[in-house]
Amino acid sequence: MYTEASRASIPMEAGSIEEFIFEHYYGYTKIDSEATEEYNIQHDRWNVNQVINYEINCNFAAMYGEDFDFLKDIKPDSVMLAEGSSIAVKWKRHRI
Repeated sequence: MYTEASRASIPMEAGSIEEFIFEHYYGYTKIDSEATEEYNIQHDRWNVNQVINYEINCNFAAMYGEDFDFLKDIKPDSVMLAEGSSIAVKWKRHRI
């Protein structure tokens, strides 16, 4: 993958696609066929850089299986770049 972006980062706009994608603070992972763990991700709010140009060169079938091969022919709806930060993951509770 190749990405060309603005040097200067800016705060995410409220209600933007970037905010929707990057500002999630809870996640869930399957432990086994009957249990799921919930976790909390803590980090500062990230800034974003405007993507000017990009190229995606990925063998989706090899990486994710044949069901995803169609992605090689589709233009993405969005391409984003964010300046991340340190994060902390806190396991919250065991769910059944």
